[in-house]
Amino acid sequence: MAEIQKNYDTYAKFNTRVFALSMDSSRQSANLVRKLGLSFTLLCDDDKKVIDLFDLRNPLEHDGIAYPATFIISPAGNICYRSLDGTAKRVDLTDELAFLEQLQKDSGHVQPARPKKAWILPSPKDDWRISMNMISVGNFADWKNLFLLPINYLKILVSKIKSR
Repeated sequence: MAEIQKNYDTYAKFNTRVFALSMDSSRQSANLVRKLGLSFTLLCDDDKKVIDLFDLRNPLEHDGIAYPATFIISPAGNICYRSLDGTAKRVDLTDELAFLEQLQKDSGHVQPARPKKAWILPSPKDDWRISMNMISVGNFADWKNLFLLPINYLKILVSKIKSR
């Protein structure tokens, strides 16, 4: 959400309305909107009906948080772009913005291929914050992810080498 907020003016340039969907309560979501200074609407799906309808629940994290995902809906009301992302690899916003630019020129434009995704490597500060959160409120999935962290970095390195 922070990345979208940072590029919000670019989204607005394409006559686009941005919404985010959260599994948090409306009070938690309102606090997040205030904390991050979001310029777009954060919708609440605390009963997880929409998230389950689109099969976005990640059962491995915190008893089923939603996967990060992007949907772009055409002016005709059809989903014309979709990206289901992971925690460590997400849609590249330049790809998303290029799609919006093309959609503005051609309202019938549809996603031609899978969107480009970029690896997100947490900084040591992020790793520290994650570790502290796990100690105070973590569950088994958090601990499993912490122990798999070195393997995940190795996967990223191998993937980058293979893509060259």
